[in-house]
Amino acid sequence: MEATATVSPPRWYWIVSAIALLWMLFGVVALVMDLSMGEAALEGMSEAERQIYTGRPTWLLIAYAVAIFSGLGGVIGLLMRRSWAIPLLAVSLIAAIIQFGYVLFGMGALEVLGAAATLPFPIVILAIGTALLWLALHARRCGWIT
Repeated sequence: MEATATVSPPRWYWIVSAIALLWMLFGVVALVMDLSMGEAALEGMSEAERQIYTGRPTWLLIAYAVAIFSGLGGVIGLLMRRSWAIPLLAVSLIAAIIQFGYVLFGMGALEVLGAAATLPFPIVILAIGTALLWLALHARRCGWIT
C-alpha cells in the first residue's frame, strides 16, 4: 500500500473550518431549542406557523438531527484532516435538502407563509452546506485531508 504525503492546509482553511464548527454548534443549539419549545413560544407564532411546526412528522425531525450531527462530524473531520469528512458533509447536505424540501413543498410552507418568509434561511443553510462539501472535496484534491 502506497503512503501519500499530506500538505499543510493554508491558514484560511483552519479559519473557515473553525467558523464552520461554530456554525454547526449553533445548529445543535437550534435543534435542542426547537425540540424543547414550550407552549409560550408556540403562542407567539401565527396560526399558519404553529400548524406547520406542530404538523412536522417524526421522520422530519430525524432528518433535521441527521443534517446537524453529520455536519458537525464532517466539520470535526475537516479539523482533524480526515477524508471521512466528505461523506458526512454529503449526508448532512442531503438531509437538509430533504428536510427543507418537505417543509417548503410537502407541508406547503412556501405557499402558506410566502417566499420572503420561508426561502432565505433554507437558501443560506444549503449554500453553507454546499460550500462545506466543496471545501472537503477541494481539501482532498489538495492533499490537506487524507
